[in-house]
Amino acid sequence: MEILNARPVLLLLLASLFFLPALGAIDFEYCNKSGYDFFNVSRVEVSPNPVELEEYPTIRVFGYANKSMYDGTVEVKVTAGGTTQTMASYSLCVVGFECAIVAGTNFELVLAEVPLEYIEGVSKYVYSVHLTNDDVGESEEPILKMCVAFEIPTVDLTMASAQSS
Repeated sequence: MEILNARPVLLLLLASLFFLPALGAIDFEYCNKSGYDFFNVSRVEVSPNPVELEEYPTIRVFGYANKSMYDGTVEVKVTAGGTTQTMASYSLCVVGFECAIVAGTNFELVLAEVPLEYIEGVSKYVYSVHLTNDDVGESEEPILKMCVAFEIPTVDLTMASAQSS
């Protein structure tokens, strides 16, 4: 009889574990608004979530590769107050599990300790992760293969700065 009473609890526990990975996920959009031929992004996660003043979050981008890419650069940029600047730049070999993303596979890009930009008087910060192919020859610019934009959840900066004073 005790086993029958424990079933609903176990079922609830199992269901909650299924939804746990999505807790750090945030809304994102493709920078070009329609997506890219090379990669489909399924999820963007930021941890910690929300990010506090003086913290360096980790951004994870999950997706599926439609085409292979060897040797690339991943940049994190921020747009705030009409200005865009590069916050971090990584080699694909550093943020991926390998130096290539192979067609027909799932991928995860792990961007650790991304510096955040806080500008007094600016309330909206749009971050973007750009993946470019560097293997284009000496005379050409790197080719953008994927870009997603999102806002990083932060604690209220006015409260955080008031508490630290």
